[in-house]
Order: sequence, then C-alpha cells, then structure tokens
Amino acid sequence: MSLVKHFTSSTPRNNGDSSLPESDMFEKSCIHHARHSSTHRKVTIQHKRLETASIKHKTNDRMPPTSFTNNSGNVLTWDRFFAVRRRKRYINLAVSIVTAGVTVVVVGPLLAQQDIDTWGAQISGIDPMFVLGISTIAVAAGGWLCGPSLGSAMFGVWAARRGWAKAIQGKEKSFYRRIQKYRADPSSSSPQNPIPDYYGEKVASVKDYRRWLKDQRAFKLKKNKNLF
Repeated sequence: MSLVKHFTSSTPRNNGDSSLPESDMFEKSCIHHARHSSTHRKVTIQHKRLETASIKHKTNDRMPPTSFTNNSGNVLTWDRFFAVRRRKRYINLAVSIVTAGVTVVVVGPLLAQQDIDTWGAQISGIDPMFVLGISTIAVAAGGWLCGPSLGSAMFGVWAARRGWAKAIQGKEKSFYRRIQKYRADPSSSSPQNPIPDYYGEKVASVKDYRRWLKDQRAFKLKKNKNLF
C-alpha cells in the first residue's frame, strides 16, 4: 500500500486537466500544429494555383484570336494595293487583247458579207482593200475599248471575294487625293520642262511614290530658281 501511495504521489498531474498527462497534451499539441500547418500549406498552394490560372486567363485575353491572326494576311497594305493596281492593269490589257480579237473574228465576216468595202469605195473613192482594212481596225478598236470595262468587272468580282472591294476604293481615293495635293503646278510646265509623271501612273510601290514626291519637289525648286 505504501508503494502504491508513493507511486501515486510521485506521478505528475496537469493542473488544467487532471485526467490527461502532460506528455499526452504535448503530443496533441504537436498533432494539432502539424494539421494546422498542412491545412495552411494546402490553402497557400490552392491560392497560388488560382493566381496562376487568373494570370493565364488575362494573358489569353490579351492575345489576339486565332481567326484574326490568320486573317491578318488579308489586310490591304499600300504595297499590296499597288500590286493589286498593277494586276488590274494587266487584266485590263489581257481582256482588251481578247475582246479585240473576238470582235474582229465575229464582226469581220459580217462586214465582208455586207459589201462594206465596195460601198465605202464608191462613197470615198478609196480602194476597197483600204476600206476593208480601215473597217477591220475600227472593229478591233471597238473591241479594245470594251476590254477595260469587262476587265474591271472581272477584277471587281475577284476583289469582292477577297473582301478588298471597299478597301481598294478607299485606297484609290486616298492615293489620287495625295497625287492631286503634292504634284507640281502644271502652269509652270513646258514642252522642254514637263512635270514628271503628272498623274502618278508610274507609281507601282511605296518606294516609287517616295521617288515621285522627290521629283515633284525638285521640279518646284527648279521653277522657283527660274523665277529668281
């Protein structure tokens, strides 16, 4: 009995909780601290993931859409405008040649059947062969003049498919407005000193346009020197 009492009296007790030893309280405190640290770490990791997701979302919002990037090649720049303008001239030239040949092939035999050469020779007194040649040239010229209209219509269909119809019209107006604004005064020109490319027909690129501006300035300076 004395040994039991001695052991009981020598065992330390916790003042706050008489039923729980101090070693168990320390173990509980360590477990609670570990759980709290783990929970805090999970919250921090989740918060960082949310921040990363928000940054990616903002970055994706700033990036242009794929369709815009793919369609950016269809933007009508000035260099492309001059290239398209040159293509239009080639189309009109090719169509004019074709229409001139077609009108001669179609209308020529009809004129020969109507004896236009004999009728023209009787009125003008010219040889019938010359009359036939002149009428053929006139028919070819008529077909040639019809070529630019047909070529422009074909070019308009092509430009509409590319979505450049309005852009080409706007660029043409802007280009001719610049030509009219910066070209030299025609009243100061002469057969010996003509204005270089008065209508800007030789301008086929941005580089050519800058050279055209330099030529116009040089002509104006030369005119002012002649005045003094």
